[in-house]
Amino acid sequence: MDRIDQNLLPAGVQISGPINPGYEVILTTEALALVAKLHRAFNGRRQALLQARVARQARIDAGEMPDFLPETFRVRIGEWKIAPLPEALKRRHTEITGPVEAKMIINAYNSGADSYMADFEDSNSPKWENQIQGQLNIYKAIRRELTFTSEVGKEYRLNDKIATFRFVHAAGTSMRNMSPSMDNVSPAASSTLRSLFSTTPTNRLHAAQAHSSTCRSWNHTLKLASGMTYSLWRRIILGCRWVPSKPPC
Repeated sequence: MDRIDQNLLPAGVQISGPINPGYEVILTTEALALVAKLHRAFNGRRQALLQARVARQARIDAGEMPDFLPETFRVRIGEWKIAPLPEALKRRHTEITGPVEAKMIINAYNSGADSYMADFEDSNSPKWENQIQGQLNIYKAIRRELTFTSEVGKEYRLNDKIATFRFVHAAGTSMRNMSPSMDNVSPAASSTLRSLFSTTPTNRLHAAQAHSSTCRSWNHTLKLASGMTYSLWRRIILGCRWVPSKPPC
């Protein structure tokens, strides 16, 4: 813990993973405070939804057929459409995704695709170092500072023209992070990732520039088992928009 003073951590927050050079850029007091705030506000609901999944699966195993919730009937029969796509999302003829290792990020940006989705889940082993170093790699890439040299001396750098960074693909509802912990409980991996990403200064500036007047960040959320799970993650994502002493980006 050479670079992060444990005494400066928000109340109830503990970090057990190693702190490598640069991690202090991601693991700021502000970021960890937001992780703690979201965990305390929504973890109870998240746990209840996970328990409801188990109970529903048991009913399905016993012969119950899947069906829609009765309270969504009027939505399903009503006439509605989604909001127009933001301008920056209209061109997605080709999109690339991949793990958040430095080499893979550079290759994705240089691929010629229209947009790039940073994958912190399926293609990225959810180890402490992978998650935090991945955040740091994205931070450096947005600042156009990310480079990589292979074992045989091959150098990787960002081209002048690169894919547009559009999305962060976070883990599903059931995944947890062992570090940092909040009140001796492991928080949801997805809310932790979004909290850390939304509070990193360069990432916030990039989001504000990319989304202009809406000042929104786009999140790619999979494994939504129901509309109730969607409602939970919508509230968590909205919770990431407000950070103490900073505008909602």
